[in-house]
Amino acid sequence: MSAPLLKVAFLVGADTASTRLSIERVCQLPGLRVVALLLDTERPPLARRFRNLRRNLRREGLPYLAYRGWAALRKLTDRWAERVIPNWDVEAVLRQAFPERCFSLDDLAVKYGIPIHAAGNLNRPEAMQHLRECDADLGVVLGTRILKRSTFGIPRAGCINIHKGAVPEYRGMPPGFWELYDGRAEAGVTVHFVNDALDSGDVIATSTVAIHPKETPDSLATKLDFEGARLLAQAVADLQAGRARRTPQPPVSVRPKTLPTRQQRRELAARLPHWRPKSDAKVALKNLLYLAIFHSGVYHLDRAVHRRQGSRGAVLLYHRVNDVSQDPLTTTTRRFAEHLTVLSRSYLPASTSKIVRRLHNREALAPTTVAIHFDDCYRDVCTEAGPILEAFGIPATAFVSSGYVDTDKVFAHDRDKYPHRFANLGQDDLRRWLHLGNEIGAHTVNHVDLGSIDTDRARTEIRESRRQLERLTGSPVEFFSFPFGHQHHSRAEIPREVAAAGYRAMFSAHGGFIGKHTDLFDIPRFGVSSDHSPLYLMMELEALTPAHFLSALGKAFRQAYAALFQ
Repeated sequence: MSAPLLKVAFLVGADTASTRLSIERVCQLPGLRVVALLLDTERPPLARRFRNLRRNLRREGLPYLAYRGWAALRKLTDRWAERVIPNWDVEAVLRQAFPERCFSLDDLAVKYGIPIHAAGNLNRPEAMQHLRECDADLGVVLGTRILKRSTFGIPRAGCINIHKGAVPEYRGMPPGFWELYDGRAEAGVTVHFVNDALDSGDVIATSTVAIHPKETPDSLATKLDFEGARLLAQAVADLQAGRARRTPQPPVSVRPKTLPTRQQRRELAARLPHWRPKSDAKVALKNLLYLAIFHSGVYHLDRAVHRRQGSRGAVLLYHRVNDVSQDPLTTTTRRFAEHLTVLSRSYLPASTSKIVRRLHNREALAPTTVAIHFDDCYRDVCTEAGPILEAFGIPATAFVSSGYVDTDKVFAHDRDKYPHRFANLGQDDLRRWLHLGNEIGAHTVNHVDLGSIDTDRARTEIRESRRQLERLTGSPVEFFSFPFGHQHHSRAEIPREVAAAGYRAMFSAHGGFIGKHTDLFDIPRFGVSSDHSPLYLMMELEALTPAHFLSALGKAFRQAYAALFQ
């Protein structure tokens, strides 16, 4: 006999990717109807925020004021920087590229027929009355304020909560930080009933996530989000089927965890040399500099000068596009859509073939020409970047290390630096990529450093990569990029070997613009990732960053020195 229909109400604190992930996993369960989503929209009152400030000042001293000030300024300037492109344009493209995905609670409401109610404070009588009217069997609490019994006791079976920590030891917050701080080998996930005390209710499901040696608080929190959504759906299904077992938590005297102090974050960073949180002060100052350049007219004047000067273009180099990892090689799907919005509005995206053809003929490039490249062999280039490129009608080239196709091999730079595993492209992915009007280039067979291996092995890597990719795709492979991409990762004979293997061009990754006099076998590219906001990308493409300024200053100094003393 099938389980009876379960009516569920969600009590939600904010519209976040983590919250949406958990809600959708539950909504996909059979025999379940979501009767309401109550969103807590009341901001903490000024008196409470002032009390929190005094408490933090007692914990951390007066420097805490500067810390909070820089954090607030960074948040504000981040918002200002994001406004250089319309947010609705980006969201429209994402919905076109991924029609099956939900990018807001409103999207979830439409997809699953969920009535959303902006409830203010979930502990107020109005919210409680609305929850009663929903006639829910079960409440699911996600990231809300601490609820009172008068609220969490309304659904017939009570309310459950997903806690990203093992209870009772890791009650409180934030997810994952304290397990890393304590040097644990794993972090827990718990689904428990809501009780009067924080994270103290009966447990109905538990799980763990292994902590990788290169884990960071951000990467571990992401893993806990995915495991938490899975475990929550399992717990709801068990409750519906009547097989869930409630296990009371043992009494403990340990106080719930709280947000770490700046000193504790510094202590953890000292033990995790691979984790370097960005300075709020540096980011805020960088934002202010670029905002001043953009709004003062300097940016637009610089664009006009470059257009009068004639031939100039750029190649943007990406590696991965996904919403799992936060690292220098990864760009989120939203950030990638933002980048393409910038390019489609203000630049001239071009295929690699078109750029190489013009360079070969020594023809001028339009000064706004930009090409998009991907290196290595990540499957999300096809599954995540591909649909966004298709939505914009912008072509791209994937430079593939052929020995990784259709394998579970891990790149050494990922194994040594990052705690996530990334799937590799398969043969079907490569063919779909080409079918969408994109191009494929070679990136050696085994992603080797051509600057350090002998010439015979380098020749094999260069030639075999092309041969294998052409066999896999049935299409010619005419372009090559060398792994790691810096000048010392190649040497004098490598361009000759690449040309002798039949390639039409070779690309590096040490930065620089291209023009009609660019060497076909030394075409530079700019590396980009999620660190490049739309505003940062615009500054990069117009050579208005401090790095470009210092480079130009150094060049002028060298020219002046040569003129005076030679």
